Amino acid sequence: MVRIRKLAARDYRAVKKMERIIVDEYLAYLKETGEEDRIEPWITPEYFNHYVRAQASYVAEIARKFAGFILVQPTSFVHGARREVWLEYIAVQPASRRKGIGTMLMSTVIEYAKTHDIQFLTKHGFEVKDWKEATKKLSH
Repeated sequence: MVRIRKLAARDYRAVKKMERIIVDEYLAYLKETGEEDRIEPWITPEYFNHYVRAQASYVAEIARKFAGFILVQPTSFVHGARREVWLEYIAVQPASRRKGIGTMLMSTVIEYAKTHDIQFLTKHGFEVKDWKEATKKLSH
């Protein structure tokens, strides 16, 4: 059973480990395709703690084991919108993929946005203006 809970300071090591997996997957993709890009792990303790303090990010667990995370923060007046939730990072452990965990994390953030009267940037029925901006009015 999947449990979604708020991101906590104790999650830092698991998030860093997951970030390394994602960076390694991306580097392997670049090698396979011949594309070039530079990417390095960038979730520092300060960066991570910012998301813990924002209290809008979540972790997924299966049987009390870390399965994935989503880092988001409420912002104000980004791209002309009054309030939005900025999705910074979402990742799911390779062994836990294709089980709906990413969707559960997104749904939890969407619910957070609705209860805080915030717009959310996502593929779930939002108007996408370009790669930088997507909006949707939330019904109450």
